[in-house]
Amino acid sequence: MKRTGYTLAEVLITLGIIGVVAALVMPSLIANYKDKVYDAARKKAWSTIGQAMRVITVNGGIAGAANAQDFVENHLREQIKILKTCDNNNLRSCGIETNTNAIKTLTGTSTTMPKTLHDLAPYMSWGETTQTNTTSYGFVMANGYSVNLFYNPKCLHDDTVSPSHHGQDRVCVNAVYDMNGLGKPNQAGKDIGFITVLYPDESSVAYAPDVVKENAAVASTFNNAPQACTNQNPDYSVPNRDELLAMYMNGNLIGITSGEYWSASEAPPDFAWSQDFAIGGRSRFPKTHTNEVRCIRR
Repeated sequence: MKRTGYTLAEVLITLGIIGVVAALVMPSLIANYKDKVYDAARKKAWSTIGQAMRVITVNGGIAGAANAQDFVENHLREQIKILKTCDNNNLRSCGIETNTNAIKTLTGTSTTMPKTLHDLAPYMSWGETTQTNTTSYGFVMANGYSVNLFYNPKCLHDDTVSPSHHGQDRVCVNAVYDMNGLGKPNQAGKDIGFITVLYPDESSVAYAPDVVKENAAVASTFNNAPQACTNQNPDYSVPNRDELLAMYMNGNLIGITSGEYWSASEAPPDFAWSQDFAIGGRSRFPKTHTNEVRCIRR
């Protein structure tokens, strides 16, 4: 007799195989989807806050406020829609998780949300104009993102002449955002990210680098640094000197608190810029010198 269907056993075996394949594939698909959501959130926050900062700078207001609260209420609010603001003692009311060790760094260790400039990175006090006891100010954007904003009213212009200087003095604004407020995972590089604004003049620029979790090299010359990133992943790049400074400013959040790292920025005659993650110093080294390499995704 000609067979016209499948037995129950065959159907169950087929469903079992499909289930096994789905169990293997679905976690990866879900992780990739979440990564795309987080990256879209980063770019949205970067675009919204970055564009607002550019307008404020052009209008001469980036260094015109007394503190973070004054900057948000009387400068930033004119450029973006803000649903709610919270002072430094009530940041959780704006969805900013401030409980002790409730934040995960990029590398998965526990940390606490910074509340002063001092808390952002090691040896911030080594800067000449950085007032490390300055407190942050919180607000909620129209899209629901919670933002913890730090402000340095005495930020300095760029310095490409001095062979070494403290980078933290060049940062005017540093905004730590959380795309889902108090919701999980509360991890840097996931729902938590940062936008760093440098320089109080028309060269002002905002950066929100997507930092890779692990070093690409612990000892590399400048010329070998790009290949170290490519070897790690073809989509990875060496950050420029300003992107690297933004990474230092958020060192305690991303989990890089020591080491000298190469940037992709050259300096005459045959030097290149690096960033010290222990003290905030930006220095020029011969390209044959060996530094560490941490890549970013653009």
